[in-house]
Amino acid sequence: MAQNEAPAPDPDPPGPAGDARVAVTEGEDFACLGYVECLRYCLERRGERRSKTLLMGMSGEAFRLCYDRNDPERGIGVVFHNPIRAACAASGYACEVVYHRELADAMEALRRHVAGAGLPILHTSEDWVVVQADSSDSGRMVARHADGRVAHWPWQHLQRIWLEEPGLLELGLQGYYWLAVGEKEREPDEREAAMGSLRRGVRMLQRRTRIDDCAAGLAAYDELLDSLLRKQRSDPQRVRSVRKYALWVGGPLAYVRDSRRAAAQYLTMIQPHFDEETQAHLREAADGFRHAADALSEIPALEVPAGVSDQGELGAAERKVLRAFAALRRRAARRLRRAWQAEEEALLEIHRALESAEKHAKQKE
Repeated sequence: MAQNEAPAPDPDPPGPAGDARVAVTEGEDFACLGYVECLRYCLERRGERRSKTLLMGMSGEAFRLCYDRNDPERGIGVVFHNPIRAACAASGYACEVVYHRELADAMEALRRHVAGAGLPILHTSEDWVVVQADSSDSGRMVARHADGRVAHWPWQHLQRIWLEEPGLLELGLQGYYWLAVGEKEREPDEREAAMGSLRRGVRMLQRRTRIDDCAAGLAAYDELLDSLLRKQRSDPQRVRSVRKYALWVGGPLAYVRDSRRAAAQYLTMIQPHFDEETQAHLREAADGFRHAADALSEIPALEVPAGVSDQGELGAAERKVLRAFAALRRRAARRLRRAWQAEEEALLEIHRALESAEKHAKQKE
């Protein structure tokens, strides 16, 4: 394989999306992972203004849900497919993932790419960033973070923090990757792009096989409930259950909730591309995701003091947090069930919307 060619992507590749930093764009009240904002910026630099709502829907991010019962913080960063490729394809743009096994080779190629006015998207230990040339200093580069912050880094700093990974949002060889948005290859058919995103959303929500040890799609709700309600036999296990719950509600839950808000907004946004019957189903699906987001918003938080330990005998702090967890976990389970049911109904309406849209398309032929 040539050193500047990425390994061919798996058609359905599981893998970690990495750092879970999120950004919120004014006017769109939901968070997204850094690579979505980086893609949005790259498209804007090409004169293509795409809202975060649209990119969340086209990429599939709005429909993604993964949960690892052994590491509740991981699910936010496990993807079904490369969301940037999906969004680029739906927007009519080429998308290239470049790979190098050795860091020195990757840095040399990256500097050439940036010098040629390229805007590569990279994954670093600090954040997802878009790298640009620094016109005032060839020894430095400009890093635009996902949240809009701009930093001027020496190239050596990027070399220290560029993550070595087995692929970039898809399976690949261990090494150093960047992603470049290519030229616009065609004007997209907005209706067909919306149909593609709906089909992708259905596949993601219905998925039954695990991804990178995570339960995926609506099956993740089942695993979440089992993890929440399963009776633990020993005190250390009970404390670990509390810790896992606190980790999930302290971070990933907010992203799951916000992705459902994005799904509702996206389904509303694409309605004008369809006939009245299809629009009605999309409205119902959007309502389902809104109800899911509302239910997830009501899941109670739980703080675990730093001194709480799952080692040795239970102390006063451990007993206090276990009592608090016992009082709230069934409330949390009810909210999870409501969200699960709402998403199942939304999925059914998306199925109906697709059937309706296909029926009307055939009638026009």
